Amino acid sequence: MRSVFPGGKSLPFFYEPLRKSDSTVIARQMRERRFDSALISGTASRCPFGCPRVVVCSPLQKFLPFPTSFWLTCPWLVRAAGAVESRGGVAKLEAWIERNAPSEWVPFNMAHQRLRLGLLSDATSRFLRRCRPRLYERLRGAGVGGIRYREPRVVHVKCIHLQTASWLAFGYHPGGAWLGENGLKGDCGGTYEFCGGAVLRKGADDVAGTL
Repeated sequence: MRSVFPGGKSLPFFYEPLRKSDSTVIARQMRERRFDSALISGTASRCPFGCPRVVVCSPLQKFLPFPTSFWLTCPWLVRAAGAVESRGGVAKLEAWIERNAPSEWVPFNMAHQRLRLGLLSDATSRFLRRCRPRLYERLRGAGVGGIRYREPRVVHVKCIHLQTASWLAFGYHPGGAWLGENGLKGDCGGTYEFCGGAVLRKGADDVAGTL
């Protein structure tokens, strides 16, 4: 596994390269959504049954900023996050963080900054600093999902899907308790119906060999 950066209050963040079976599973998971698979750098989180549920994305797409470092691929969680968001979840999460963990929001966004810069190769980073300084500053200055989180200094949550992906990937989120209370750490129960399977519940090692 590749170390990206030592992240704030959380343990150092790691992601792993895609397994042989992951590309097929992710293609099934994302078949109804527009997504460039070339952006995927690796897997940040797996469900209890071995399938990718969050992937790590490149900070650049054809030398344009791609703000979403973590992408939620698990269709079960995508649906769950969509349901929470449709019930006003964005505003509720913002209010929860402002009430319970306001001092943690800026450091959490800074962790996303470090991750984004850590995903750049040394050569790309040098090129951007020398030849595309404005682009480099956009990557360096943005927080979760590319938001400008310091001006004004209030909690601004971009979407529940992104917050869920970040929480599962980092293992930490200022609003993690709220996300958990709203069922955003659940799974499909091992049926794999959401990953194109219909496989009965198995252990992760067994399933990985069948995909």
